[in-house]
Parts: sequence; structure tokens; C-alpha cells
Amino acid sequence: MKRNMKKLLKSCNSIRSRDNNRESGKTGSHFHRVVSYENNNRIPPKTEKSNRQKAWKTEGSSPLHCLIKILKLGGESEKMYAKVVYDMGWVKEVKKYYPGNYGAPGQKRKKKEKPTPEVIARQNHLNRVKKIQRLILANFQEGDWHLVLKYKKENRPGSFREAKAALKKFIDAMREAYKRAGYPFKYICVTERGKKGACHHHLIIEDITEPELNTKKTVMRLWKNGSWAFIPLYEDGEFEDLADYIAKKETKEENEGCSYSRSRNLITPQPQREMIHHKRWIREPKPEKGWYILPETVRNGENPVTGYPYQCYMMRRIDTGGIRDA
Repeated sequence: MKRNMKKLLKSCNSIRSRDNNRESGKTGSHFHRVVSYENNNRIPPKTEKSNRQKAWKTEGSSPLHCLIKILKLGGESEKMYAKVVYDMGWVKEVKKYYPGNYGAPGQKRKKKEKPTPEVIARQNHLNRVKKIQRLILANFQEGDWHLVLKYKKENRPGSFREAKAALKKFIDAMREAYKRAGYPFKYICVTERGKKGACHHHLIIEDITEPELNTKKTVMRLWKNGSWAFIPLYEDGEFEDLADYIAKKETKEENEGCSYSRSRNLITPQPQREMIHHKRWIREPKPEKGWYILPETVRNGENPVTGYPYQCYMMRRIDTGGIRDA
């Protein structure tokens, strides 16, 4: 153990000597530290040691400082930001931010403040919207259906529990019809109560028009409790408005309000994280090769809790013909 510590201290001393050489403009392996003399006599060892300790304190080049510098990779940890990417196949979501343990360049770390209930609720809603948006982007496309199922007055359920039971019966029947035709049934759904008190359901499902399976005809045949409405999905805004609509909560009755559910066979995009060794990012982001940035999605903001800046945006893949998607 003592031998290892001696080697480490020797390594730190060599680093300190190299740094001093660079500062004095002298290089080369044969450079030797100049020893001061007074009246042709060497300075007593005690005085020399004292002067060396003062130099270490002022220059921050003591063995301990050198060790810290090694562990911090030369201080590069202070010049990093995090980049998180969600890949949904034809769309990528990118977010850049400064981790709380590093902070933004030129800004002191702020004291942690307990977020207010309003801030927590707003952030939870935004996270919920983003999660649903990623699910839609990774599993559905323009032309699929936003399906609304309503009840006839005489068939209206008396509670959310009854409404969800009716929806489950319908989903089970749809899954069985898809399975017989050789297709997986994928969906995202939410049950909510309207302003007049009537329950209804919102679903996002694929549109299949094949000889063995037609989605619209199958829905009309299996939903026997009332009416239906088929709204085509459109990519404008990358489904953010639809995700926000699914995530909203207008009621908390029975603690079962508008919480959404989904099929287990959906692709769930996973975050790809990396640390970028730069102080700052470019305010106007550049796309990756083969992609283009959606200008309306670029946001440069400030985290309300940490006070540090962040940037987020989305990229869309350029089609194989070299023409951007509409």
C-alpha cells in the first residue's frame, strides 16, 4: 500500500513539474528545476520546503491537487452537458441540458428549492404528454384512426367502472378479430366523462384495409352500445395536440378519471444518453445526415427548478427519394 502511494505521489510531482515547465516556456525531458542560492550557499531544506508549499497553495499544483485533476480528467467535467435522444423510427426527439451536479458554464449551483404543487402538476402533465406522444410516433402513422365511441342514452353506464368494463369487452373482441386475420391489435385508449355527464371513449388504432380485415367495418360490427366517429390521424405538430388531449384530466371521480391505458405490444422508445464535452450547444441546432429539423419544435428555455438552460427539438427522416415528407 505504501509503495503504491509513493508511486502515485511521484506521478503527481512529475505532473506538477511538467505544468511548471509549460508555464515557464521550457520544455524537454532534460529540464531541471533551478535551485536558488544565497552567498553561494544553498537555501536550507526547511526554507525550500516552506517556499514549495507556498507555491503549491498559490498555484494549486500540490500532489493532492494533481490527484484531483487526474480524477476529474483535467477539469473537463465542468465543460459537459447531457444529450438525450428518443428514436421513434421516422422521428427523433432530442433534448440537451446541464445535469444538476455540473451546472451551466458561468453559473453557480443554485440551492435546491422545493417545487410548488403547481410546478409539480405542470411538469407531470408535460411528462405524460411526451410519453404518449412518443408512443403514438413509434407505433402509429398518418392515416390511422382516432376513434371515438359513444353510448346511446338508454345504454349509458352509471359509473366509470361500468364504462371501462364495456370498453374492455370491445377491446377483447377487436383483439380476437385481428388475431383471426393474422394481425396484432395495437391501441391507446382513455375513458372520460363529458360536460353533460356522459361517458365516452377515445382510442388510437391502426387502419387496416385488407380482404381479410377492414378496421372500420370491424368496429361498426363490434361496438353495439352507441355511435362511433373515425378521425384520421394527421402529423401536424407531430401528434402533440392529440397526446395532450389524451393526457388531460377533467374529472377525478372514483380516482379513475381520464387515466389512459395501452396495449402491451406497443414499442416503447428508450432514451439514448451521452455526455457532450462542450461548454454550450448551438442555439440553432443542426440536423443529423439524412434528417431535417422541424422548426416549430425547437425550444430554448430554462428549467424552472434548477434555473439552468435547456434545448429540445425534433428531427424527421428524409425519405429515400431525397424529398422531405409533407
